[in-house]
Order: sequence, then C-alpha cells, then structure tokens
Amino acid sequence: MDGNQGTGDNKEDIILDGSWSTSNKVNKPNLENTGLQPVIINSNGTTSTPDSKTEDWYSYDGVENNWANAKTADGSLWVWIPRYAYKITYNDSSDKSAGGTIDVVFLQGTSNLDKNGKDVTQASYVDEKGATGAYIVHPAFEDGSSTGYPNGEWDKKIEGIWVAKFEAGYQEADTAVNSNVGYSTIYSWEITGTSADRTTYYYGERTVGTKIKYPTFTANKPSVNYIGVSDSYDLCMDLTSTNAPYNLNAEKVDSHLTKNSEWGAVAYLTHSKYGRGGQEVTINNITVDGESTAYAITGYAGESISTNSVTTNLTAIENNEVAGSWTTSQGQKASSTGNIYGIYDLSGGLWEWTAGYIAPETGNYQTYGGSLKGESNQYKNKYAGLSGTDETNYNETVNISRIGEAIWETSTSGAWPSTTAWNSNFSYFVFSSEPFVLRGGRWLDTSSAGVFAFCRTSGYSAYSVGFRPVLVVE
Repeated sequence: MDGNQGTGDNKEDIILDGSWSTSNKVNKPNLENTGLQPVIINSNGTTSTPDSKTEDWYSYDGVENNWANAKTADGSLWVWIPRYAYKITYNDSSDKSAGGTIDVVFLQGTSNLDKNGKDVTQASYVDEKGATGAYIVHPAFEDGSSTGYPNGEWDKKIEGIWVAKFEAGYQEADTAVNSNVGYSTIYSWEITGTSADRTTYYYGERTVGTKIKYPTFTANKPSVNYIGVSDSYDLCMDLTSTNAPYNLNAEKVDSHLTKNSEWGAVAYLTHSKYGRGGQEVTINNITVDGESTAYAITGYAGESISTNSVTTNLTAIENNEVAGSWTTSQGQKASSTGNIYGIYDLSGGLWEWTAGYIAPETGNYQTYGGSLKGESNQYKNKYAGLSGTDETNYNETVNISRIGEAIWETSTSGAWPSTTAWNSNFSYFVFSSEPFVLRGGRWLDTSSAGVFAFCRTSGYSAYSVGFRPVLVVE
C-alpha cells in the first residue's frame, strides 16, 4: 500500500514524502515511489500495514520512540532517521571521553527550522530546556557538494535517511539471488589467527569472481562475513539493480555503504532522549563459533550491556531456542530505541565496514580499496594523514575538527590500545597499513563494543567484519 493510496472516505491520505509532519513534529518517512512500504511491527516480529490516513504508527516523541519502519519486497526492514540538529554537552568539559548528553532538535523539511519555525543554528536559539546557543545540523543531512564533503555530507540537503534495521545477513540458500558483484578477494584472517584463503563459506565453496548473493536485512540470520570493504561497497551500490530482490526504484533511491557521518547520525539520535536517553545499547553477544564459517547472528542481545559471548549453533537459532532474540524484552535492549522499532546490531554482532579511509591512497588502500578509488566523496569519508602512526593521524587538525561522526566529538585518543570513546568503547584510528574504518565491535568485545566504537583494518575479508547499507531518497 502506498502512503497516498485512497480508501474511499472523505479524509485525505497522508503523503509520505519526507515533508514535515505537523502532528509528529518530524519529517515524515520518505516513501513515495521508492519500493519501500510502511509497516507496523507486531510484538511477534510480523509486520502489518498502517492506515494510510493516520500517522500514529510512528513516533519520535521522547517517550514511545517508535521510529518509522519500512519493508522492501524481500522482507528486509529499514528504519527512518529524520533530519535533525544536535548539541553535545560534556560531563567534563576537559575530557570528551567522559561522556555527556546529546540534545536533538528535529528540523522541518530541508531547512534549519525547528517545530516553531526558529533557526536552530543561530547563537540566540533557545531550546526546549531553556538553554541558549546554536545547534549543529547533522552533516549527514546537509549539502557538501560545493565544499568537497568535509564531514560526510550528501550532494544536496535531505529530509532524512533510511538505515538497514539489521546488519547484512545471509539469505536462505535456496532463495538467495546472485548480485551483479563478484568477490574480488577471499583472503581472510581466521579466528585461530591463521592467514588462509578460505574456500568454504555459508553458501559453500567461494572463489574470486563468484557472484555475491544479495543479503537480507532481517533478524535471526547469520551475519554476512568474509567480505572485504570493496565488495561490501559495490554490493551496497547494487541493491537498486533490477535483478535485486528488494524492488527498489533506482530512479528515486540511492543505496550505498554506510558512511561514518551516517553511522554518527544513528549514534547521536540513539543516545538522545528520542532513542535510549543516554542508556548504553546492549551488546549482541551471540556466536555460532565458525559453523559453516558463520560467526554472528543478527538481532540478538546479551543478558547485560557488556556481557561475555555466548556460543550456540545454527539449529538452535532456527528453532528459536536461544535467549535474546530481537522481539523479546531482552532482545529489545540491543535496539537503538529499546523497543522493536529501533536499529539493531549497533553494538556487537560483527564489526561493520564503513566507506571511510585515510590518505594517501597507496598500499592496502590500493590492494583492497577497489571501487572506492576515484569515487565521489559524496559516498565516502576521506581522512587526512601521511603518518603510519594512528595517534598522529587522529590528531591531524583537519581530522580532529570533523563533526557528526561519533569519533572526535566522543573520544580523546585514536592510539592502540585505547578505549576512550564514550562508554569505554574502542577508539583505534586508521593509519597507512590499516586505512579502513570499522564501527560497532564484535560479539566478544564486551564493554569495548558499542555505538561509539571505531577501529581500523587493512580492508581484506575477515570472519568478524560485515556491513550495513543506507538508502537516500532522491
């Protein structure tokens, strides 16, 4: 059902086009002619279609926080992050690692105006707490085309973004569809610490050139791993292909690998009162320990925020015998909202690739960077730094002044080993031999995993790294 489909009575249907909702005080989820369909998520995880004449199926009210969800033709789920501005108040102004609060103001359309028509970027702006001072429009929603995308902006101002609700999961083998992208590398680092070319994976034998199967973005699936940064990047770009199972309208929807600015947009909203209100997201700590070369499972939560990993098997997952699945009270603690309407796998599961790397474009960037080479900065975050030292690069002036990424604004060091990101999350910055950025942490990283965690790697495929896409409606 399209958001503007008629039902025959006198009340007009609501057009879900990203425009401002006068009732919900956020931008409406942008769904028109996209292939995305709005859904209500029921307590058992099934979905139903909301009434096209009401907007009570979603909320960003600081109380219920039922973020808008949508579904593609294959059943994958997506979550709407509406345009907003933010302000960080640190618990200790001399120590950014000590945490703080993030206040968020939702903005009308593509403007800088709050629900009352006030410009939030003015120094005289007074927020709902009565505090005076300018807010920052999150760069993930801003136009960076004239400035070279210094903070991960888009090529125009946008009303919001759609983020995959779960990190990429393996689709059932008998229904999986081949993409247009072939594996460029199968080199991996096994959990035993042995370098090897793996030849057997969740779908069976894999070789360079084999077409990658399209993933699903649903719960209780083995997380897609053993996929390098370049292949993840290409596959996310391919989600709008005509042979893809999602039926997205390529003329309206841009799909791409999550940028650090977009990860930051999710992290900040999650930390605000419209998400978890400062409470840490619980880790997804479930692992199947290499069964069919799968290691993590989408949509699970541990018994506590930073608990140790729990090993199970795929049969137990399929039979719903493992505690912490996404619809349960325990499982919902791993959501960005603390309920079934949020985004999962932000802490634990697999590390997730982002389209972020450091210059110069040599060495492992050349070896594993693939399609990121020469791509517009609209689709990637490029960091400065010529040094082989992580801390030197972290402190480069042009880097440390970046905003919105949940890196510099929420940590104090990028040196190995450090956990100076909020909630004592990992904070390892990139350098020449490990130029690509990872986010979120693994199932076994306990307190070091989290929405503020960042790390680095060479870019090759590994057992512990997956990915997640973002959709922008053009």
